[in-house]
Amino acid sequence: MSQVRVVVDSTSDIPRDLASSLGITIVPLRVIFGDMTYLDGVDLDADEFYKKLTSSNVLPRTSQPPVEDFKRVFKSLSKDAAGILCITISSKVSGTYNSAKIAANQVEEVPIKVIDSKTVSMAFGFAAIAAAEAAREGASLEEVERVALDTLSRTDLLAFVDTLEYLQKGGRIGKAASLLGTLLQVKPLITLREGEVVPVTRTRTRSKAISALIDWAHKYKHPERIAVIWSTNEDELNTLLEGLSDLSPDREVIITKYGPVIGVHAGPGAMGVIVVNKSNED
Repeated sequence: MSQVRVVVDSTSDIPRDLASSLGITIVPLRVIFGDMTYLDGVDLDADEFYKKLTSSNVLPRTSQPPVEDFKRVFKSLSKDAAGILCITISSKVSGTYNSAKIAANQVEEVPIKVIDSKTVSMAFGFAAIAAAEAAREGASLEEVERVALDTLSRTDLLAFVDTLEYLQKGGRIGKAASLLGTLLQVKPLITLREGEVVPVTRTRTRSKAISALIDWAHKYKHPERIAVIWSTNEDELNTLLEGLSDLSPDREVIITKYGPVIGVHAGPGAMGVIVVNKSNED
């Protein structure tokens, strides 16, 4: 029997093997280094990207998937799908949602719903994972959509960047612009609210920023899911994981890297924690 299929864009940062095992289709954004254009996570993985970013004088750019990319995926999946749910990065930081929405309106073979997650990275990756799990159990498109929206409503993100330079140059700085006048060594902690980057607090060192992530995560006594997102410093990753080790999520902690597109705007050294709160918690 055909089931609902789940589609995300590459900024979800879902590990590729996990996406494959759940039948989640990933549509890549583009990363542009000078005259070269790469498909996010396809032609350029995270490790290669951060090497290029730190060794190049060229500031990379990003672009959304064209409508035709989504249309091609939707048409392919529609051959044996009961419906399609597509979840994208916040429409306030990318035009990806618009591309997906236009494509969905041009494909008539199956019903397609497109959700603007109003967030980034695994903060909507978890919604796609929960949706795909529901789809495997035979849930309808409307039920799968409800699962995704419910998961999004219970998901929180806190991250820090080494510098706001990349967010500023990429035009995604949002309300975090209020921190631009602070000392150069300050490590801003940020989140997304209603799809826009907003400042939460700031620390003077990376170690204090990591401690802030750990303290924040411990507000959630019994998290349903946790993801740790990192970029370039494995020692700091291990410190963060150790600090979170006494939390007991219902499922294994997902560890993944910020992909190239998110990395263009967050820069090297960014780290974050994403928590899905239990549905019976405040």
